[in-house]
Amino acid sequence: MAEQKPIHYFVYSKGSDSLGLTNATEDNTIVKYFDSEEDVDLTKFAEIVKNKPNCVRKHFIVNKGDEYRAVETDNVKNTYVFSGRLKYRIVSKLAAGTATIDTFIEEDKRLEEGFAKPERQPGFKLRDTNGEIIPDGITFALQILRGREEESDEEDEEETEGLSKDELLYRNKDWVGVNSFMNDGKDHFLCGQVDGGDSFECETIDNIVYLKYDGGYFYFDNDAETNDIFIGKAVPTKEQRVQIHYSDDGDICLTGWGGRVYVACEWVKCSYGAIGLDDREEQLRWGSPMKLRIVRL
Repeated sequence: MAEQKPIHYFVYSKGSDSLGLTNATEDNTIVKYFDSEEDVDLTKFAEIVKNKPNCVRKHFIVNKGDEYRAVETDNVKNTYVFSGRLKYRIVSKLAAGTATIDTFIEEDKRLEEGFAKPERQPGFKLRDTNGEIIPDGITFALQILRGREEESDEEDEEETEGLSKDELLYRNKDWVGVNSFMNDGKDHFLCGQVDGGDSFECETIDNIVYLKYDGGYFYFDNDAETNDIFIGKAVPTKEQRVQIHYSDDGDICLTGWGGRVYVACEWVKCSYGAIGLDDREEQLRWGSPMKLRIVRL
C-alpha cells in the first residue's frame, strides 16, 4: 500500500487549534502560518499546494481557532466549513481520497432530511412491530436493537435447555432498564442493560400517549445537568414530554416533544448503556438513534 501523503494546513498563528500534541490527525501534515485575515488568499494557497508534489494536492485546510475550512485546490470557491469536533474524520477522509468536499455537502443535506419530524400524527396509537395496538396498562419490555438480536437466533439448544421463559426472552439481547442516582430510589432514569430489563406500559391522556414505569411517566428535565429520560409521578408538561416516532420497520425512536434530536444509547460499559438526547455534531452526522422494539410480556 502506498504511503498516504500529508495534507497541507494554512493556520492562523494567533488562533490555531489544529496543532495540539495529541492530535493524531495532524501527524502527517504540512503547515504554513498566516498572521491576519488579510493574508488569507485561497488562490495563492492553492498555487502553493499545487507546487508541492509530495502532499495531497486536491484539497487543503484553512484553520482559525475551532473553525476549519476545506478547500478544493482546482476550484477555491468550493469550500466546506466544519468544527474541530468533526476534524479527525473529515480531514482523514479528504487526505485518503475516500471523500470530497461535495461528499460532506451532500451529507449535510441528508442530515437535515433525516432529522425527526416534529409533527404529531392525529390519532396516534402505540403499536408493536406487527402493527397491533398496545392498549393502555398492558406491560411490555423495550428491546434496544444494536445487532445482537441476530446472534441470539443461532444459539445451540443445549445452551438454552432448562432456562425459564423470561430467561429465554431476555438472553443475549439488550434492554431498557431503570436506574437511580440515589440510594433512596429517587431520580429514576432510563439506561441500557444486557440480558434483562424492566417492564413498561403506556397511558393515553387527551390523545397523547405517555410511556410509563411503575406508575411514573417518562419525561425530560430541561434543568437537569444531563439529557437523561427520567421517571416522575406527575404528568409531564409539554416541554417535558417524550415523543414517539416509528421507524420504517415498525420499531420506535424517541425525541423531546416537537424536538428534532433523537435519543441515543451510548454503551459506556459492556453491560451498561447511557440513554439520553445526544446533540453532538458527530452523533447527528454519523451516529444512529436508539431503536426500540416493543416486546409484549
